[in-house]
Amino acid sequence: MIENKGFIDGNYKRISILSTIKLCARYSPMLFIACFALTVMDGLLVPLMLVIVGKFIDSAMTLASKEPQTYIMLKNAMFMGIGYFYMQFSEELKIYFYQLFEDALRNKLKPEIIKKQFSIDYLLFESTETQDLVLRVTNNIEKRITEILKWSNLIISIAIQVISILYVLYKYNWWIDVIFVFIIVPIIFLTFKGGKAIYESEKKVGFITRQMNYLSDVLSNREASAERTLFNYSDALNKRFKDAHLYRSNFNTKKLASETLRIKLCNIVMNIFIILIIVSLSRQVSNKLLSVGLFTSILGSMINLTKVISVQVSELFFEFSSHKEYVKDFKKFIALEENKEVFNDKYEKLKFESLHIKNLYFKYRDSKDYIIKGLNLYLEKGKSYSLVGLNGAGKTTLIKILVGLYRDFEGEILVNGKNIKLYSFNELGGMFSLVSQDYAKYYVSLKDNIAFGDHEADINSVIKNLELSDLINDLPKGENSYLGKIYDNGIDISGGQWQRIAIARALYKDDPFIILDEPTSSLSPTAESKIYSNFSKVAKDKTLLMISHRLGSTKISDEIIVLNCGTIAEQGSHEELMRKDNIYAKLFNKQREMYYE
Repeated sequence: MIENKGFIDGNYKRISILSTIKLCARYSPMLFIACFALTVMDGLLVPLMLVIVGKFIDSAMTLASKEPQTYIMLKNAMFMGIGYFYMQFSEELKIYFYQLFEDALRNKLKPEIIKKQFSIDYLLFESTETQDLVLRVTNNIEKRITEILKWSNLIISIAIQVISILYVLYKYNWWIDVIFVFIIVPIIFLTFKGGKAIYESEKKVGFITRQMNYLSDVLSNREASAERTLFNYSDALNKRFKDAHLYRSNFNTKKLASETLRIKLCNIVMNIFIILIIVSLSRQVSNKLLSVGLFTSILGSMINLTKVISVQVSELFFEFSSHKEYVKDFKKFIALEENKEVFNDKYEKLKFESLHIKNLYFKYRDSKDYIIKGLNLYLEKGKSYSLVGLNGAGKTTLIKILVGLYRDFEGEILVNGKNIKLYSFNELGGMFSLVSQDYAKYYVSLKDNIAFGDHEADINSVIKNLELSDLINDLPKGENSYLGKIYDNGIDISGGQWQRIAIARALYKDDPFIILDEPTSSLSPTAESKIYSNFSKVAKDKTLLMISHRLGSTKISDEIIVLNCGTIAEQGSHEELMRKDNIYAKLFNKQREMYYE
């Protein structure tokens, strides 16, 4: 795995709640200090206000006496006003600061997270487990990390409040503190356990969320609109969406019921604790060991603290436990195997001489069965090859191995006599050009679709060879016209035209080895044959490997390779394989019969 030295200093093993908080300090140190300072001040203000309110009440009670303490009362009233004003101002200020924090993380952390997503090993990213993990971690990551900082600061603030009030209570009755500890420890333990259980349950509904997102996209996107109308499957998909939504809603309802029950139980326990405090401190007041003002102030603070503990602290540790589980997932996400070479803008152009595959075996990580089994193959520079076989024979898998997307294979592949694993991703990218069957459609200008931001690029020869001139002439701004309906002036083009553009990309890249993995399925057999014929002429000095289910195009190849059950079954020219009258001949004759019937 390539070491990551971005947002975690390359040491994913040390990721924890604390390191995540340090991450916040790194991205916005001034905001971090400001939030922490407000947190400490909020915590210290509670015991300070407890004393001030107590003195205010005591001084107010002297107004009817012969020696009223008017000055002391007014002074404490002023302090109380300042304190309450600060509380309101501090709350609004923290909301503003945390929003700024979230924006800072979105601007600085989000690009690194996206970069990490793009660099995840291709084979690993194909698994649904990895996709669910990525979805859980990256969905509103800046909000999640801001929440971790917010809840951490809240824990500090409440801890200061609790310790301060317990210190005051200890002076009058030490056993109240002991009872409080016996109450709060089980509450924290149960809420931590509950938070972990909820997060684990949320992981299970991750697939449901992904399914809902997909169904929502199918029900609303333009590409599926024609089939939605023709096949009238909107109601069926809508029902699936509703079922998935109902499942997730039921989960959220159970989650809410669990949280409500937990809060109610905490309320009952804390109210019993308040009654014990009232009974205990009332004796202190009657014995004149505690003033009425301080008693009233302590009682008010304890009632507020009870609300905080029964609702906020319970929720706080519940959420904190959930955040802890999230950080574990974040750690797994960072540890995912990656290939940073995908961010190198420049491919290293290399010459191609030969490709030699020796006893190749390959299977997917979650499978026991091999897709490729003992395959041996030799390809030469300047020749054109056709790779044919039934669905599931392993054609696309073999192609992904050749271009470096899959590297976890057994056996040996030599490119120009050198082990393919010794080539970097960029070196292979500068040698192999691939047009896959699931090619991408980029909703940018036609020129950018082919040349990717190279404004000085001359794409005329590519356009001419692939017969895209008519398309460009019909576009309002020619090659600078935007494709796709996401723009007001965007042009919608046919599937066949998209495929020609994808092939044009590969041809413009001008690599010595070009692979076409069934990219012409949207074209007619005649158009496909013509493109392959033109392609062979243009790429006559290149090595060409073509995959197509329509075998009429294979006749233009120098050599045909028949793949069956993960190994080479036949190899030779069209004439040679037809004379053998084996797999290829039977496939070819069967297709020919379909055209002549």
